[in-house]
Amino acid sequence: MLTVDQIPKLVLDRGYAALADEYSTREEVWRRFVSPSNIIVPSADELTDFPYGHRELDSVGLGDLEEFQGGQRIEEDQTYDGYVRQYKLRHLGKTLTIDEEMMKMRNAESIITGMIVDFARRQAGAASRFRNKYIAGMLQKGTLAAGSTEYFDGSYRSTPDTNKGKIYDGKPWFAASGNAHPFASGASPSGSQNVNLIASAALSSSTLDAAITSMEVHNAYDERGNEAESAYNRPRYLLVPSELRATAIAVTESELLPGTTTNDRNHNAGLVEPIVWASLRDDTDAWWLLGEDCGLKVYDEGLPRFKTIVDEERRLVKVQSMLYFGAHVKNWRGAVCNNKATS
Repeated sequence: MLTVDQIPKLVLDRGYAALADEYSTREEVWRRFVSPSNIIVPSADELTDFPYGHRELDSVGLGDLEEFQGGQRIEEDQTYDGYVRQYKLRHLGKTLTIDEEMMKMRNAESIITGMIVDFARRQAGAASRFRNKYIAGMLQKGTLAAGSTEYFDGSYRSTPDTNKGKIYDGKPWFAASGNAHPFASGASPSGSQNVNLIASAALSSSTLDAAITSMEVHNAYDERGNEAESAYNRPRYLLVPSELRATAIAVTESELLPGTTTNDRNHNAGLVEPIVWASLRDDTDAWWLLGEDCGLKVYDEGLPRFKTIVDEERRLVKVQSMLYFGAHVKNWRGAVCNNKATS
């Protein structure tokens, strides 16, 4: 037999241990390409409207330096407001209910301990699955010209998102030719500027070259339209679904150029790291080139939290698992999607 007062101790002693043990066995692939500096533990210090969400105003920096001669006036410039970025912090949870009759059983401690341990393990797995699915969903649905409110809606308590379904500049994360990302300054992109979706480009050495050029050259501009190479524009990862595993390895690791009968060396060997992610399921021949900073910011607690609540009226104890999580695009320049449709 167990008493109500013993349940919280079981959760603390056995539940958290099982949670941490299971969590350590889980792989979350997105952590391989999102740098630790862009994974933030949500708190009132980090979010303007914690625990609901966050709003920040992007300040557009000064322009390029200009030469002046002795006695000449130095050219004046100033910063100005850019985009407003708004992010929702999602509240996730599940409840395990333990009723009074169960606590009266002769072997109650053994049964209830098993339930708590199983609940904790399942919550660790559920948290990992949700995060993997959510970020994979952002990558896959971020190509839709019409947008996706499932993954790109920063609306929260009394604060609607004016770019619902899109990212901060009113465009999908991955913008195709004819629908390029705008400059915050109002300057118009030209040619291949500000395009990070190449709709028809099956993975090969030549299409990887084109994606690298897009990232390093065509998209290496700041919000004023000035050239501004950064960590977003340095290719680092080649992200592919399971079906493209062999192609990705051939393109990035073969000593000789794949698909040729000559002895040409593979100029892309070792340039980027291939990452195979089975969660990329909605288009099995699409692929992504990601920069050193892929442009994602993630708010994540890691392990779920437990809370024990006694319901006197219903004569039961509730063990609740809770987690805060949010992910958003802070800069589109860190990713180029290839071979994926806009609808």
